[in-house]
Amino acid sequence: MKRFAFAMKLKSEDVIEEYERLHKDIGEEVIKAHKRAGFNNYSIYRMGLNLFAYFESEEPEKCFDKLATEPIMKEWWAKTNPLMETKENKPLFIPLPEVFHMD
Repeated sequence: MKRFAFAMKLKSEDVIEEYERLHKDIGEEVIKAHKRAGFNNYSIYRMGLNLFAYFESEEPEKCFDKLATEPIMKEWWAKTNPLMETKENKPLFIPLPEVFHMD
């Protein structure tokens, strides 16, 4: 399994509560879509407006394209996109280089 981390950003402090509420009740179909796309051990952390996400996958470079083909993601992104910085109707994902790892 390869590790992959990326950053995202919320638009303002006004959307933090809604973003967190949506993720507390994310729904099984969104979770299944991520798993089908290859996401494993996926977590999102927040510091202010900045979001840090981490997941593991055999092919992390393909996960985002696979996820975009999942029909449920259009519904999910319709809820989350107004809260986040986006590009081409998808959340703006900024890959983060790994600078340290310890098993």
